[in-house]
Amino acid sequence: MRKLTLLGELVRTALLALLRNKSRSFLTALGIIIGVATVIAMVGVTEGIRVSVEKQMEALGSNLIFVSKFEPGIRFGRLPRKLRLRKNLTLKDLKAVEELPSVDSAVAQIKMFEGGKIRSRYSTTTGVVILGTTYDYLDVVKLNLMAGRFFTPGEERSKANVSVLGADVVENLFPGVDPIGKKFHMGNATYRVIGVMESMGKGAFGQNQDNYVIIPITTLYKYYPRARRRWWGGLYIMARPKSPRLLQQAMDEIIEIMRVRRRLKPGDENDFAVYTAEYVNELFNQLMGGVFLVGILIASISLLVGGIGIMNIMLVSMRERTAEIGLRRALGARRKHILFQFVVEAVVLSLSGGLIGMILGFAFAFLAKAAAHFPAQVTPFGVGLGVGVSTLVGLFFGIYPAWKASQLNPVEALRYE
Repeated sequence: MRKLTLLGELVRTALLALLRNKSRSFLTALGIIIGVATVIAMVGVTEGIRVSVEKQMEALGSNLIFVSKFEPGIRFGRLPRKLRLRKNLTLKDLKAVEELPSVDSAVAQIKMFEGGKIRSRYSTTTGVVILGTTYDYLDVVKLNLMAGRFFTPGEERSKANVSVLGADVVENLFPGVDPIGKKFHMGNATYRVIGVMESMGKGAFGQNQDNYVIIPITTLYKYYPRARRRWWGGLYIMARPKSPRLLQQAMDEIIEIMRVRRRLKPGDENDFAVYTAEYVNELFNQLMGGVFLVGILIASISLLVGGIGIMNIMLVSMRERTAEIGLRRALGARRKHILFQFVVEAVVLSLSGGLIGMILGFAFAFLAKAAAHFPAQVTPFGVGLGVGVSTLVGLFFGIYPAWKASQLNPVEALRYE
C-alpha cells in the first residue's frame, strides 16, 4: 500500500513538473507524438484494409481458382521478354477448363476502363468499368442480382447488346427511374438494361466497386476488338471445383490441360498462372506487411528523436534540481528513490506524448475512412502498441539521466547553485 501511495505521489509530482513547463514538455514529447501517431494510423488503416480484403475473398469463396496470363503481384519496370511473349488466354481455354472432371463451373472475364461519357435519356456518367463475361458468371462468383436477370447463353452467342449494371451506374444514369428495359449509349453502341447487381460497397482502398457495366464477352469483343490483343492478357478464367476437397485436383487438371493446349514439353515452365483466392489474400497480406514495416521504420526515426529529446531534457532537469536532490538525500532519500523518481518522470513525459499520439493516430485513421472511404479499425493491439512503445521509450531514454541523478554526492549537490 505504501509503495502504491509513493508511486501515485511520484506520478503527481511528475505531472506538476510537466505542467510548470508546458511548452518545453510539449516540444520534448513532439517526436513521441509524431512517432506514436504514425504507428497507430498505420495499424488502424492496415488492419482495416486486411479485414476488408478478407471479407471480399470470403465472398468469392476460398475454393475459387484463377487462371491468368501472369502470376499476381506488383511489377516495376519493363516485363522480361519471356513474359511478354506469353499467349493470351482465349474462350477455347475456358471451354477446355469447363469440361474437366473435377470442375463444376468456369467463367471468363475481361475488365476494361471506359473513360468516355455514357448517356441515357435521363443523365450521363463517366469513368465506368466495362466487364465482359460469360452467361454463368453469377454461378461462379456468388454475387446476387437486385433486380432483373442476367444474360442467357443465346444472348451471349448472338452478341446481343444487353447489360447488367452496378448500383452506382444505375444511380447516376437512371436517377429515380426503374432501369430495367431502358437503353443507354456507351461507345459506338446502344445497350438495353436487363438487370441490376446488388451493391458491393467500397473496396479495400476506398475504391468504388459498383461503378461497372456487365456485357456478354462476345459483345465486348465485337465493339472492343483490341481487348483480344492486349499484351497484359485481359482475359482470365475463374473456376470452381465440384467440392472443396477437389480443389487441388482441379488445379492439377487445369495445369495439365493448359500445358497440353500450349504444347509445353516436360520440364518447360508454365507460361500461365493458376492460383486460388486464398493465395491472393496471402500475397496481399505480405504486401501490407511490407508497407507496415516501412511505416514502422519511419515512425522509429521519430521515436528515436523523441527519446533523445527526453534524455536531454531530463539531464537539464537534473542540473536544475541538483540542490533539491541534495536536500532529499540529506533528509534520508536513498539513491534508488532518486533513480525511481526520475524514471517515473521520464515515463510520464513519454506516455503523455504517446497518449496524444494515439488520439491523433486514431483521428487520422478515421478521417481517412470518412473522407476517402478508407477502411480503418481501432484494435486492442493498436492501443497496446501505442501505450507500450511510449512507455518503453520513456524507460530506455530515462534510465541514464535517472542513474546520473542518483549518483550525485549529497554534500556537493547541496552546495550547487
